[in-house]
Amino acid sequence: MDRKETGVAHLLRFPARLDAVPGAMAFAAMALQQAGLAPGVVARAELILEELLRNSILHGHGGDSAHSVWVGVDGALLVYEDEAPAFDPLTQGPPPPDPARPLEDQQAGGVGLLLIRQLGSAVAYRHSGGRNRIEIVLQ
Repeated sequence: MDRKETGVAHLLRFPARLDAVPGAMAFAAMALQQAGLAPGVVARAELILEELLRNSILHGHGGDSAHSVWVGVDGALLVYEDEAPAFDPLTQGPPPPDPARPLEDQQAGGVGLLLIRQLGSAVAYRHSGGRNRIEIVLQ
């Protein structure tokens, strides 16, 4: 697929397996470095991507699967797609942790979504063609 088809300069497909996470992260880091992003921005993107990959594989697919995930980079834009059931992380899932409540009273989950929102300057979600697509503008 090319930019015209995907809207993204660099997009690669990976198996939805935990052992593919390091390769997907290395691809994104390389593409972001080539785009001229600062090392700190690249490190934040790696945290975001690891969270997206692991959540998609473990929760969306229920573990390693025969499905695919796509990782894309276009300048300061990080794109993530998967074939898991539709899930909008911006409106679904557990609420973010409440720092005013003791840790033992917190509901499990939500930290990763909070991390994604805080590390990106803009986050958008859409579901199309059987895929979830998350676009994160890196800051």
